[in-house]
Amino acid sequence: MRENSQPPARGNATPDEQGAEARGADTLNHDPTGTSPRADVPAHVAAMGLPVFTRCAKRSGMSPDSFVQALTQTSLSNLAMWTQADLETLLLSAERHGLSPIGREVFLLREGDSLNGPAVVVLGVDGWSRVINAHKEFAGMQFREAHELVDGVPAWMECTLHRWDRRVPTRVREYFNEVRGFSQPWLTHPRRMLRHKALVQCARLAFGLVDVYDHDEAQRILKGKTSEAPSSDSRPAPGRSSRASMPLGVDALKARLQNQANSTPRNTSKQIGQVLI
Repeated sequence: MRENSQPPARGNATPDEQGAEARGADTLNHDPTGTSPRADVPAHVAAMGLPVFTRCAKRSGMSPDSFVQALTQTSLSNLAMWTQADLETLLLSAERHGLSPIGREVFLLREGDSLNGPAVVVLGVDGWSRVINAHKEFAGMQFREAHELVDGVPAWMECTLHRWDRRVPTRVREYFNEVRGFSQPWLTHPRRMLRHKALVQCARLAFGLVDVYDHDEAQRILKGKTSEAPSSDSRPAPGRSSRASMPLGVDALKARLQNQANSTPRNTSKQIGQVLI
């Protein structure tokens, strides 16, 4: 009789182990090599299997334990849960742009507390400043602001970036009414925030920066993805066309109101006049 050489099957992971995998705090459900599921591997030991983690930890001069702890307190502090893919995205972006993932220069942002959808890489003010000043072709910048005020703030702010390898500088103007936000920094330091918006957009064009955003842009992207998600009640009711819920132009609105007027003649002309005026 042949003996069964296969190891006994591992039981289901506990809720604590599943939560640790998402947070990356205490344990991961996969070993560094990814060959077999494990639940007793410390997070930094599993992360040591990532080449980018090894490079970033070595560059920081910290031990793996301290490096992971610093990450969770800085770049990953905005995420209630994070995965290995999030960690790789963060570290690769920081390495690509020459940023410190533990220096509050770059961090991840995700809408809500779930793991639905990828996290967005966000650069802080210090991160944008480092990217610009560290570029080998950076030759200086200038700012101009409008004399006209909107709520006590210049109506626009203009940033000009010079590069050694280009004859024409890159110039971008951002308007306060278009980019103003309602977060605490916009309420307390609106001029500084407007200058920062002009700097970010000018740097993006001058140096071709992609897949990195400031905090306001990241919030809009995440909210847009959330609103685009299909809902369970988004289907039209049986017997009704889906066009009924679509936005209507002026001509379509007139035609729809005219149809209503034909079906309900009393007092309809007055209602139509009020809508079209």
